[in-house]
Amino acid sequence: MLKLMTFPAGFGEPSLSPFCVKAMILLDLSGQAWEPEWLMMPPSIGYGKLPILRTPDGPVPDSNFILAWLETQGADLFPGLDAGQRAQAHAIIRMVEEHLRLFLVNDRWVRDDGWAVLEPAVFGAMPRPLRLVVPGLARKGIRKTLQSQGIGKFSDAHAAQAAAADLDVLQQRLGEGPWLFGSRPSAVDAAALPVLSALDKLPGDTPARHALRERGSLMAYVTRGRAQLYPERFRTPTAAAA
Repeated sequence: MLKLMTFPAGFGEPSLSPFCVKAMILLDLSGQAWEPEWLMMPPSIGYGKLPILRTPDGPVPDSNFILAWLETQGADLFPGLDAGQRAQAHAIIRMVEEHLRLFLVNDRWVRDDGWAVLEPAVFGAMPRPLRLVVPGLARKGIRKTLQSQGIGKFSDAHAAQAAAADLDVLQQRLGEGPWLFGSRPSAVDAAALPVLSALDKLPGDTPARHALRERGSLMAYVTRGRAQLYPERFRTPTAAAA
């Protein structure tokens, strides 16, 4: 059985990391048997990040390399998509993970209301001497990264505008369908759903969360995705009935 090294559940999500949730969904879509290996810190293997999939071929780091490995095993994770649609799906995955997700990072790590929830969830089990120092240093590093990238400098109005542009792309692509590319979920849903769901569960009314909640079709998509794509152990009776 495959083992997925992943951050534990948090914020009502199957994992603290949307990339780990993405890997869980990909594994379920592939039909592979797997189980989680919960970790609070990434191991020395890989790129210092989670998720990492333990496979007969050795550890596979990064959710996108996990996707590629599953495809080598015969999984069809873009069912029914032609070459052009596959290219669109790739672009949407990159948009979600390299732009829209950064608003989630900012709102969790930089905003005080988000940090008040994140800090005990991530660092709560850390021994007291380290906890007095490490969380602040980690937060400072994230803030510096977001400042360098640019999103960390945005006003609330510009953050709302930038997040809304990404959300409009997703809403347009979704249309009236249940999933982003038609009647069957694909790898692009595995990438988009965890980011949208985590944005919805932010503790404060941030620009990104507000922009998401204004879009009814995307909120219905999030509800449907939680009920149908999240691993069964994380589906609540309410969500499953939605």
